[in-house]
Amino acid sequence: MALPQLNTTPRYQVKIPSTGKTVRFRPFLVKEQKVLLIAYESQDKQAIIQAMLDTLDSCTEGISAAKLSTFDADYLFTQIRAKSVGEVVDLNIQCTECETHNEVKVNLEDIKMKVPKKDMDVQLTDQITMKMKYPDYNYFLKNPKILGNDSMAESLVDIVIACIESVKTDDEIINISDEPREEVIRFIESLTANQFEKVASFVQDIPKMEHTLKFKCINCEHENERHLEGLEDFF
Repeated sequence: MALPQLNTTPRYQVKIPSTGKTVRFRPFLVKEQKVLLIAYESQDKQAIIQAMLDTLDSCTEGISAAKLSTFDADYLFTQIRAKSVGEVVDLNIQCTECETHNEVKVNLEDIKMKVPKKDMDVQLTDQITMKMKYPDYNYFLKNPKILGNDSMAESLVDIVIACIESVKTDDEIINISDEPREEVIRFIESLTANQFEKVASFVQDIPKMEHTLKFKCINCEHENERHLEGLEDFF
């Protein structure tokens, strides 16, 4: 006699922030939780990202997690995690006044993602336009050195590359993914400071999960305010 299959049907729905598309998902199971725990214990950023994407692919319908923007993937994972092991996360946050560590609770369902409408074209010259896109984790997995890069300048260049979809001239449209990395870097390094600032501005404005926590210190009763930003701040 075969054991019954459990939890095979998605039970919840969530909207992908950047597209508004509704996705059906189920909570992750023990097998997926085990992989996530092993990845987090390893402190290997590449392993953590891959485990998160694998979980998204297993728990959702009709999407490829690697093709989601980084903030879409973060938000979707957070919502699945909330329905899997609980909506409330306990964070250990240090008081800014006396440095006492406080256990502060955050409800993951209170986190909202806003993706404003944005012009995805950056005009470099009268003849050259750069079409931008939001980065996905697939790019970072293919270029794992970025995850361990401590140089702010080099990290910014790499993120800029991840955000460029194509370059349009009067004669052609050049897909960045078709070009050798060395050529792309050479192109970026040929930009003037003002041109690069336009591109960097797009990168700095990439949406992210954000939430502001307010709490009173258990030791000195100082009123603290902590801004959480990005997936790592929530777990």
